[in-house]
Amino acid sequence: MSKHQPVANAVLWAAAILASALMGAPPFFSLILLPTLATLALLSNTRAVSRCRSPA
Repeated sequence: MSKHQPVANAVLWAAAILASALMGAPPFFSLILLPTLATLALLSNTRAVSRCRSPA
């Protein structure tokens, strides 16, 4: 995984959260569901990266 991929994922999730807020999505969607999914996605990416890096 590239070093820039987690940053790109974070930017995409932030854009999705802002877009849902600006487009008038229900508060549950933009304030609870999207941030929760973004956090879980970033945590799973972090765990995947740490598993790939084995001590030499």
